Amino acid sequence: MVFINDYLMIIIWAVVLIGTILVEFETSDLVTIWFTFGAIAALIAAALNVPIVGQVAIFIVVSLVLLILTRPLTKRFMDKEVVKTNADRMIGMHGVVVTEIPFDGKGEIKVDSQLWTAFTTKKDPISVGTRVVILDIVGNKLLVDVLKEDL
Repeated sequence: MVFINDYLMIIIWAVVLIGTILVEFETSDLVTIWFTFGAIAALIAAALNVPIVGQVAIFIVVSLVLLILTRPLTKRFMDKEVVKTNADRMIGMHGVVVTEIPFDGKGEIKVDSQLWTAFTTKKDPISVGTRVVILDIVGNKLLVDVLKEDL
């Protein structure tokens, strides 16, 4: 029967502890924090000469209890409002018509100091200088409508 030296188990739990801390620093979400505390508890158990089976049990129990009790809470705090970073962030933004937008054609609008090709599904053309709201993106064109406050 092979007996693992008590000092070796202390080293193993210390490595697990350091590893979980490093993983936690490298990620933006809390993914290993529960195992970090489990490793601390197991490390203390190893220092107190608790048998290996007991150390592993302590690690598992502490990790699972903390995971079950705190994961829903941390998930709620970690869920931040998602900021749209692509063109879809433009939906709902306002722009100004710089080239008239006819019913069956395309015009241009200026949004955040950038020119975009735009079109409308309304029967009436949208004249230059009219403020519009972006309803959708179709390909590389913006579907727009006149702002209600400008009507």
